[in-house]
Amino acid sequence: MAEIADEIVAKRLVRNLRYRLTYTKVFESFLEPEPHPEVVKLLHALIDAQGTAITALTGYLPNLGVAAQDLPLVQKLLEQAAGQTDVRSRLRFARYGLAKAVSWYKEQLMDSKMTGDPELRHILLHLGELEAASLWRTRATMTMLGVREEAELQRRSPKPHSELARAGHERSPTARSAAENRTEWRGKRRVRRSL
Repeated sequence: MAEIADEIVAKRLVRNLRYRLTYTKVFESFLEPEPHPEVVKLLHALIDAQGTAITALTGYLPNLGVAAQDLPLVQKLLEQAAGQTDVRSRLRFARYGLAKAVSWYKEQLMDSKMTGDPELRHILLHLGELEAASLWRTRATMTMLGVREEAELQRRSPKPHSELARAGHERSPTARSAAENRTEWRGKRRVRRSL
């Protein structure tokens, strides 16, 4: 049973290491068009943070019998990063990735398989704090440069569903049947109350 738990831990850590290596490459590529000086500072800080994570993970993995050399990068992530053509989209991309990483570390710290070893628990806590600090710094840089986060942009744009309702379009069959079910259920409730 302990071997299975170690295998799960190793898989998760190797996957996380691959993402850290890939994000390092992404952040380095974001430096190439020489963005705003604040963005350059941010990217260097993010690269340093990823380096710290890589060092911690490669130092721990041999404890699980895993060699962490020559791991492939996450190609899908590299392709998505290549599609970010301006500073704003690149900052949003970095912010989204960091938010996912912070969430991942929180999840791992709630899993007993991942926190059974005090050394690993300490590493996960430290790296989670590091990612949270990186996320804060990214958001602060975005604010200084007037770059809105995705959620802000979505709140300001009209929702497609409300546009359809305003245009007088009919409900979909699923929406119609859900509305009918609610009406029918309300009717049954009224009948029961009156009995």
